[in-house]
Amino acid sequence: MSATNPLLPEIDFARDDLPDLHDVLEDLRREGPVVSVNYHGAPVWLILGYEELQQAFLDQDHFDMGEGYRQMVEEPLGRNIMTMSGAEHRLHRNIVTAPFQPGVIRSHIEPLIEPVAMEISDRIAAEREVDLVAAFTRPYPFSIITRMLGIPVRDEERFLEWAVKLFDFPWDPQGAMRAKAQFDSYMVPIIEERRAAPGEDMLSALTQAESEGRRLDNEQVLTFLRLLFPAGSDTTFKVAGSMFAAVLSDPAVRDVALSGKAGREAVVAEALRWQPPTALLPRMASADVDFAGKPIRRGDWMLFGITAANSDPKKFPDPRRFDPSRNNRDTITFGRGPHFCLGLHLAKRELEIALQVVLERFPQMALVPGRPVEFVSGVLRGPRDLWVWPYGEK
Repeated sequence: MSATNPLLPEIDFARDDLPDLHDVLEDLRREGPVVSVNYHGAPVWLILGYEELQQAFLDQDHFDMGEGYRQMVEEPLGRNIMTMSGAEHRLHRNIVTAPFQPGVIRSHIEPLIEPVAMEISDRIAAEREVDLVAAFTRPYPFSIITRMLGIPVRDEERFLEWAVKLFDFPWDPQGAMRAKAQFDSYMVPIIEERRAAPGEDMLSALTQAESEGRRLDNEQVLTFLRLLFPAGSDTTFKVAGSMFAAVLSDPAVRDVALSGKAGREAVVAEALRWQPPTALLPRMASADVDFAGKPIRRGDWMLFGITAANSDPKKFPDPRRFDPSRNNRDTITFGRGPHFCLGLHLAKRELEIALQVVLERFPQMALVPGRPVEFVSGVLRGPRDLWVWPYGEK
């Protein structure tokens, strides 16, 4: 029996803006930790409870990540670590993980991050009123990735367009495939150049890295890059916007962010819990299982409710209050199990440095009255825009 008779059938969790997503999820939570909802016009199972979602992430027998992702993203992105399982996944993840280890980030990547934050801050320094999402949080993580890879800075705008479009495959398959062709045509000569004459950048490292005596061929490098750009930039820019919305809305939170490194780390950790950028993660059941009282069958589509689990009041009291003093070690934002997000250390440092640079550069920054902040989307979630006065009230 697949998911049927979705609750709140008037809501489509794939297509609707859902500015009131958390209110909707709390209404659904009253029906249990797993419910049927509407996604892309069809009923799917939504996991709401923290304990249930953690169990599902760790259960590779019944919720193997690759099963659904092969159908959903393999065509535009290629066969990458999201669609792999078992020994194949372990081999490829071992190869691509090295650049994302904390020590590598501190020594090689962190020196790139603050100059990017400063450079983008310079662009808004002359503005009296600006959308911080469009002007800062969106280009910021993308620019970091291009510099990590050694991609020419002059081509960042084109790359941003292609990267965002790749993840649009469920909504615009033709546009996503055009973006893939353009991305590949641009990148192949650069990959071959770095393979022949490697430098100090991450792309060179990917062409030279090996595990169990194997290296990545050009297509395998491309599949990782196709995933890296949208996954590494879309998620970080969404949560960065949410973080700044929380900081600029509450003087007490701003004070914590200005208190030093530990304060910034606490604000970032709470932002990742409070408004995770991947709010609802699509998956497909890989085997039949009776789960939380629901008869889930192989092939049933699921939504892993990350934002719902992070707001489960049984785990996080008063969950919709932004509280940097909260113990956030158990948030489930980056997943669990063998497919947990390998970019978590990089994302945290990007957010911490963005907070430091922006607040030091614009200590009086304020939200523009009359322009309410609206968080949108049930999948990749963040503020639609964030209008600020960089130098405080006019």
